[in-house]
Amino acid sequence: MDDTTGATRAMYQTIQRQLLVLLGVLLVLGLGAGYLIAGLGGVWGALMAIAIAGFFMLTTVAIMLATTDKPLAIASAAFVAGWLVKVLVLFGILIAVRGRDFYHPAVFFGVLTVAIIGSTIIEMRAVATARVPNTGSGSTEIGAGQR
Repeated sequence: MDDTTGATRAMYQTIQRQLLVLLGVLLVLGLGAGYLIAGLGGVWGALMAIAIAGFFMLTTVAIMLATTDKPLAIASAAFVAGWLVKVLVLFGILIAVRGRDFYHPAVFFGVLTVAIIGSTIIEMRAVATARVPNTGSGSTEIGAGQR
């Protein structure tokens, strides 16, 4: 494993740990807020949102970790295929609960929105602060191609 792969893998592992913390915080605060806002329906709304958010977040990180050392085409294909599967699962869940009254839609939306914003902040901060070395093919080196 080269330096770039190791640093990239470390970045994804950091993201994974921070996302798990975010899910734990959402579980405590989301369930508490859901219960205070809408009782048991709010709890179900929060649980559904946390489960969907966790599924999306953690499968993305798992795919990225699994394809860190793979060629870009394979990593991209895995990412797109994973995204398609996640969207199909999301639509299936939303169709299954459409018109049901066991959960509170506003709590569901609120907790899911907080999860999306929180995960985006975590991922962007991790990428911005990661120290991934540029060890390309040498085409960007000073004097490359000047022989």
